[in-house]
Amino acid sequence: MSYDKLFEKGRIGTLVLKNRGIMMPMATDLADKNGIVTPRQICYYQERAKGGIGMIINEYTGVDDVDSIPSIHNLRIARDYHISEMEKLTDAVHLYGCKIAAQIHHGGATSNPNFTGRQNLAPSAVPIADGRPVPKEMTLEDIKRVEQKFIDAAVRCQKAGYDAVELHGAHGYLIAQFFSKYYNRRTDAYGGSVENRCRFIAEIIAGIRAKLGSRFPIIVRMCGDEMTPVDGFLTLEDGLEIAKYLESCGIDAINISNGSARNGDANCEPFSYQSGWKKHVAKAYKEALHIPVIATNTIKDPDFAESLLEEGVCDFVGLGRSQLADPDFMNKAKTDHADEIRKCIGCLYCRERVLGQGLPIRCAINARTAREDVFSHIRRDGAGKTAVVVGGGPAGMEAARVLALRQFHVVLFEKETKLGGTLNVADKPAFKDKLTRLSETMETQIRHLGVEVRLGTAATPELVSALNPVGIVVACGAEPVIPPLPGMQQNHVCTAEDVLTGKANPTGQVAVIGSGLTGLETSEMLLSRGLSVSIIEMAPDMGPGIFGAIRNDELSRILPHNPGVYTGHKLLSIEEKTVTLEKTDDHSTVVLPADSVVLALGVRPRSALAESFESCCPQVHIVGDARKGGRIATAVREGFEAAYVFEA
Repeated sequence: MSYDKLFEKGRIGTLVLKNRGIMMPMATDLADKNGIVTPRQICYYQERAKGGIGMIINEYTGVDDVDSIPSIHNLRIARDYHISEMEKLTDAVHLYGCKIAAQIHHGGATSNPNFTGRQNLAPSAVPIADGRPVPKEMTLEDIKRVEQKFIDAAVRCQKAGYDAVELHGAHGYLIAQFFSKYYNRRTDAYGGSVENRCRFIAEIIAGIRAKLGSRFPIIVRMCGDEMTPVDGFLTLEDGLEIAKYLESCGIDAINISNGSARNGDANCEPFSYQSGWKKHVAKAYKEALHIPVIATNTIKDPDFAESLLEEGVCDFVGLGRSQLADPDFMNKAKTDHADEIRKCIGCLYCRERVLGQGLPIRCAINARTAREDVFSHIRRDGAGKTAVVVGGGPAGMEAARVLALRQFHVVLFEKETKLGGTLNVADKPAFKDKLTRLSETMETQIRHLGVEVRLGTAATPELVSALNPVGIVVACGAEPVIPPLPGMQQNHVCTAEDVLTGKANPTGQVAVIGSGLTGLETSEMLLSRGLSVSIIEMAPDMGPGIFGAIRNDELSRILPHNPGVYTGHKLLSIEEKTVTLEKTDDHSTVVLPADSVVLALGVRPRSALAESFESCCPQVHIVGDARKGGRIATAVREGFEAAYVFEA
């Protein structure tokens, strides 16, 4: 495709963008403890600018470091000392003809009192969610003080070289709390009617205009529909009313998100959500307003981005996680290399790192994301020397890609007749087609780079030694764990992998042993066939170790089938028609009926095979599941790193 709409120039107020792609704000946790932008953060954003995006709206940037500190490494523009380092960021982005806007933010009731040592501020004394601290209802003095912090922050942004500011009025933060009939229960001039609930942001907009004039663009991000079935949360109709009022206040564009503080999935969706599932929301705003509409829509590829623009869903496409997965998204689309774009797989590893672990952002399928400073330069020193990769799964293909970029002659052995490795199993459950596309993209990349792929060929030390390689990357994967318990070898016992690939077809009452992601997905598949399933898990809860949003999404499809759930139970043995379990709390035994038993107990490395290659040459790197059973993120990272440090 030519992507005529995507690469058409666009205008936001006085600002002209070179194309219709805008990188959405996403928390990175890369700032320092004082909220100052870091060199690593600058490299991260510069990489996206270099990749061809028209404008970057950087992550939420705090206007207040007294009452609003959501995380230790929250980027801020709350003090004058933030300006000089922020200017380095805008300069780095501008080098590539990319514009940049700062999303200025106050957390209100979402802030963290553990960091501020103060009671959170909010329009009303309504906690953001059950179990969260009750905030202080803002006085009129508080309101004016915080408004001034937004205005001062906008002035600092202009001094730092920003092209625009975006006022963050989405996802349950302070401005959104004022918009909300649920969180804002005031009876004064800042509560009640739409005009009153918008007064806080309207006064901020007027204050910025008074300081910076009419030519400095102001964008507002808001939730087009909070999609939260609780009285008082914004519906589409509520949002449209607010948006029309904001347009009358003179803003230059509106950035439509969805969801609320209680429904984050509508903002950053798990893999089961399909591209465009919420495009009706953005289109409603596009039809109702005269200012440009920016909108996210779970956009994974440029074809879909183009279709949204052609349909008139929005004026600018908001690219979020797709920019994490492949910062060259726009350049590849423009230069007819769209088939090499790595498309986000919706695994939420990025959010798991930031929200679940308090660590800087990373991407499961792009090992360089937020580490561009560490892996700044891929050497071209292979000089045509032979390097061997054993295994064509995600770790092996990533190693082969980077070795080929380094100009080695890469020979990849794969014992199966197609590349993909564990991706060819992991893509079988419902909604996992994104993994099929990942495998196809990785294969396309290595074939375009000239990697010699030998399919249907099991690597042996003899085959590899005959090539006289300078080094080997062993990515031969793992095998399912089958514990040495009584009854494991019976015909009605199989692995989850066997079920997912169609090698086994359980019948009758099925016991699934293990409720990791593979166990849950296998259970979902069996339940969808109408089978009776019991899920056995040693841990106290199902889905141990799975990020909450992914776990909840999976359980939302499993639990309506009413499976038997036996958490806190350990498998002891398998009989002809039953399984015997032990309760972990009191060690009593439980016998369950089971016509079929499916083992989903993880994997163990093929260590003997991996180690057999260590005598072939001095340089051997064992990566991915061949080293230790893990996830796609681990496989891709280890494959990349092994190839990056590979000695020529």
